[in-house]
This record gives sequence, structure tokens and C-alpha cells, in this order.
Amino acid sequence: MKYLDFLDGLRAIAVASVVLYHLDASWVPNGYLGVDIFFVISGFIVSYSVAGREKLPFHRLVADFYARRFIRILPALIVCVLLTGLVSALFIPDAWLSSGHDRVGLYALFGLSNVELSRGTDYFSPVTEFNPFTHTWSLGVEEQFYLLFPLLFFPWFLKRGKLISFLAYLLAFVVSAIIWYRLSVSAPLQAFYMIYSRFWELAAGVLCFEATQVLRRHRFVTPASAAVTSAGLALLAFCLFYRPAPNAAWISNAAAVAGTVAIIASLRDRNISATAFAPLQAGPVRFIGKISYSLYLWHWPVFVLTRWTTGLETVAELTVSLAIAMGLSVLSYRFVETPVRHSRALFRLPRYATALGGLACIGVAWLALHTVVLNKDAISLSTVTRHKLDWKADIARPTFEDLPGCIALPQVEGIALRFIRGGCGGSSEGRRVYFLGDSHSYVLQNLMRRFTLITGVESVLVTTAGCTFLSLQLERDIDPGCAAPTAAAVRHLQTHLKAGDLVFLPSLRLPRLTEQFRRFSDAAAVNGVYGPGRAEQRSKAIDNAISILRPLADRGAIFLFEAPLPLFRSVSFRCSDWFNSSNPACADGLSIERDFILHLRQPTMSGFARIAETIPQVDVWDPLPVLCPDEMCHMFRGDKPLFSDGDHISAYSTILLTPAFVAAATKALSGQPPPAGRLRSAGGP
Repeated sequence: MKYLDFLDGLRAIAVASVVLYHLDASWVPNGYLGVDIFFVISGFIVSYSVAGREKLPFHRLVADFYARRFIRILPALIVCVLLTGLVSALFIPDAWLSSGHDRVGLYALFGLSNVELSRGTDYFSPVTEFNPFTHTWSLGVEEQFYLLFPLLFFPWFLKRGKLISFLAYLLAFVVSAIIWYRLSVSAPLQAFYMIYSRFWELAAGVLCFEATQVLRRHRFVTPASAAVTSAGLALLAFCLFYRPAPNAAWISNAAAVAGTVAIIASLRDRNISATAFAPLQAGPVRFIGKISYSLYLWHWPVFVLTRWTTGLETVAELTVSLAIAMGLSVLSYRFVETPVRHSRALFRLPRYATALGGLACIGVAWLALHTVVLNKDAISLSTVTRHKLDWKADIARPTFEDLPGCIALPQVEGIALRFIRGGCGGSSEGRRVYFLGDSHSYVLQNLMRRFTLITGVESVLVTTAGCTFLSLQLERDIDPGCAAPTAAAVRHLQTHLKAGDLVFLPSLRLPRLTEQFRRFSDAAAVNGVYGPGRAEQRSKAIDNAISILRPLADRGAIFLFEAPLPLFRSVSFRCSDWFNSSNPACADGLSIERDFILHLRQPTMSGFARIAETIPQVDVWDPLPVLCPDEMCHMFRGDKPLFSDGDHISAYSTILLTPAFVAAATKALSGQPPPAGRLRSAGGP
């Protein structure tokens, strides 16, 4: 079959769009649609190449098809995934922002990373932006397409079977396009990632081949081919640079597919050397097209790893990252792709043996990557985050060295997690301490265990998922998205709470200064506390809190609020080591002024006092004296982390806070409520 040079030009447009978009989305606003262009090209070229082997019997045709697909895809993919997994283990800390990327890498080897990603979050979310394997979703879609391709294409080789194949692909195209359109509204994650919602784009390439193949056999030539090519290029420019309204985003995908089909159909049998379209097959453009697969594979891990370490913001960082990605792509093309694709030894093997060998390579690669994942802590270059027993407060520790002979036994109780003491006398009968709140309660599990081991009092974790419980910020407390988990938590207490039980309420009650992937200004935080209308909203939030707590108080519950903790302008796990401390995300340092924290939380403390005026069983525990005894609050104490990100405490902090919390909770459980109108602060001034 004739080599179609202009397809390299199209590949160059597609990969350049994707790479530039990933460097800076403002350069090519819809650059991610380069993947849609790739899908159409893949559908066309796989049909074009298989059609040249029409004299093979079906079983040999299938074996030959899969052997060639393995040879084309697997070598570069395996090398990229394994090296990316190894470097990720060295440099990427284990945190929420990096959660799940190991699974995506393992799934990518089997062509299923799109399935794993579809269970998670949006393609444009920070979790995917910091995942070095996110880009492999498109390879998963293509590989799943290849499982179906021979079945629908085989009739093409039968007498009078071309119409059957065309109609089969046309039907699949229509059904898939309808599914994609409907899911883009109701389930955008599935619309983006899954083969059944992307099949239409690959099918468009197959239909383009089959239609043009029939037309050329009937010597059908259109004098308007130049106009069709121009229209196709205009559509690509439109879809890549014009962003329609969100409810019309489907127009961009349709334009990308239609434009690519138009270009391929109009240029397939044309000599464009002396035309305005000659740049599509110019040397430098064709070179980018030839390395496009390796460039697509390597650019994303390089960008993500740079984002995790030195940062990907300055011109120098962007330039160096692009140069590294290009260099690795050329090396991959020269020493991985090309030698395997032109290996005489491989092509002398029976095709089924090559296909089986490809499957064996996948298995070996999976075992190698799985071994790296299991040993990340041992090979990590981090001097801090690798010590998870100090770092990650959500790692369960049923026993502690300073509390020998006892074990905290977990038991599931409805939506709650209950801890009782075992091995040293059992738990105290009757009273419990409920830990109720958002993720700031979830990270206190080791504190709960230690409290139960020391006192014998059962502790029960009732989380409200990502929803703050009584934050005293009205927009959070009445968030419709949090109504269900909040109501479920209250129902659990109403069902299980007994008179004299303590309800401890730790939650985020201040505006964040940073999230794991972005920074907020001090001014925004201050405005979030003291801005126009905030006092009135806080008053309503306090009334809302009283209305929720009063029925529980009438049942004999005692309440212990956690005073707001220090929060920081940087994320500790992204700034804790020599290879990431210079990241722009760490520019604001790992300390914050104590007076600033006191200023931010003063209205919240006043809100607690107002609640206590109405509900005498309300108390407050303040961890600030333990975590921030000086004028500056620090994220680290010596080489030990106090915080695991910008506002969640570390496992080490739960150890430090145990004596103060035991004293505060024991005092609250003593049955000596403060006089009405007075709020005592247990564990701090």
C-alpha cells in the first residue's frame, strides 16, 4: 500500500495540539481535541493497512492484525510505563493528589486505564493533572477498538460484502454518537473515557477509508478536493481554538472529526507537493508526525513529574520540560519503536507466536511495575513522606509502642467505625466519644485509638465525607450537596447516642489558604471571614448549628468543639524535600504567623461562645498551644511533620495531641458542664 505522507502532517497537528495544550491551555484552548484527530486517523490507517492483506484467510488475517498491533503499540508503551512508574516512585509523594495513579499505570499495560479513570474524577481535575499515566486513556480506547475491528471489517473481503461492512460501521457510528451525546450531559466521565462513547470517532476513520476506496475504484474524482481540504483545515482550526458554550461543547468534537475526515478523503489520492497543502508533508512536519506516538507517550509524564518537582510555570521550566520530552521521544522512536517494527526476527515468527509473546510481555511488565509500587517507600528519594507512620494520619495503627499490651479493635456500626479496647481489660461500659466531622475527623483515627487505649472509653468515627459539620460558615452548612451525609450522621447519633456521651466536632472552619494544587490569597481568606455580609451569614449559621445540636442535647449529649487549627500557605508534602522545595507552589514557605491565625479564627471562637449561651453542654478544645506554641506556626518540628498538607494534621501530631485531648475529653465527660453563658477552653487558654 502506498505510504500517505500527509497523514504524518495530520499526526503532527494532533500531537502538537495536545502537547501545547498540556504546556499551557491558553495557547491552544481546545488542544485536547488532538486525541479526537488521532482516533479518526487510527480508524482510517488500520483499515488502509489491513485491506492490503485481503488475500489472507480470516484466521491468519486476525493473527497478523494483532501481531502488528502489538509490535506497533507495546514496546514504546511498556518502556514508558515502566520508567514512569519507577521515576514516580522516586519523586512523587503518597498523598490524596497522587492517589490512584499506580492503579492507572497498572491498568494501562492491559489497555484498561480509561476504565479505571472513568471511576474517578473529571479529566480536567487536579487529580488527573498530577497523574503521570492519565494520557494512556486514549490508548485504552484504541486497544479496545482493535478487539472489535476485525469482526466488523472482515465482510469487506467477501464477495459483495463491502456494503455489509460499511453498513455495520455506519450503524455502530450512529449508535455510539448518540450514546456519546447523551452521556456528555448525564455522565460526562463515561462520555469522555469509554469505548462505547468514543467508537464513533474511530468508526469515522474506517468509514472514510471504505467510502473513498469504493469511489476510487469507480474512478470517481471530485474537482472540489482542494476546497474540501481547505474546509477540513478550517474546521480543525475552529475546533482547536474556538471554545463554544458548555452546553454546545459537542460542536468542537464533531468539527474535529469532520475536519479530519474531510482532509483524509480529499488528499488520499492527490499529489500535494506543489499545492498550498505541501507543508503537511514537509520534512520537519513529517518528522513530528513520525515520532508522534512516542511524543504523545512521553510528554505527559515529563510535564507531570516536572509539576511535582521543580514546577511547570516559568518559561525556563516549560522550555526545559518540552526539550526533555522531545529528546525522550526521539530516543524512543529511534531505539524502541523502529528496531522492533523492522525486526526481521519478529516477522519470521508465526503471527500467533508474536501475539502470544506480546501478551507475555504485558504480564512481565505488570509484575515489574507492581513490584515497584509495593516497594515505593523503600526506593523513594523523599526524606520525609516515605515515613508514613509519622506522615499519614489515616494509616490504621491498632497498637502503639508506648501503650504495650493493648489493641484498638475496630468494629463497623452502620455508617460509623467504632473502636474498643482489647488485650488489657476491655473498654469501659456505657459512655462513648463520637468523632463527627469532615476529613479533619477522619485523620484523627489514631488519636481515637490512643484515647480508647488510655481511657477504655469507646470512640466512634462518624464522618460526613467531604462536608464540614457545623463549620459556622453558612454557605457550607446549608450546601445542598452535603445535606445527605449530614442528615445521615445526625440520624446515626439519634439512633445510638446515650445520655452522657460526648460528641467531639473537629472540622475545617476557616477559609483555606491553599489546596493541594492551588493557592488562595490572604486577602481572600480575610474577606471570607470579615467581608461584607459575613457577620450576618455567620449569625444564621450559628442559629442553624443550635437547631441541629439542641435535639441531641435534650437526649443528654455533651459537645466538644475543636478550635480552628493553624493552616498554611503551602502544602507540606509538595515542599518537604530537596527536589521539590524550590517549586513555585512552595514560595510562601512552611510557616505562618500565629497572630494571623488568631485573627482569622476569632469570629469562630465567638460563635462557639454564643452556642454555649444556649446549650450549656458545649465546650471547646484548643490544639493551638500544642501545635503552635510560638509566634510562628510551623509545619515541621525538627524532622517530624506536624501537618500532612495545608491544614490536615499528620500522624505525628496525633501522638503529640493525645495527652491534651485525653485531658479535655475526660474533663468534658466528668459531667461538670460550664455555667450557662460561659465557655471554658479545655486544653488551652
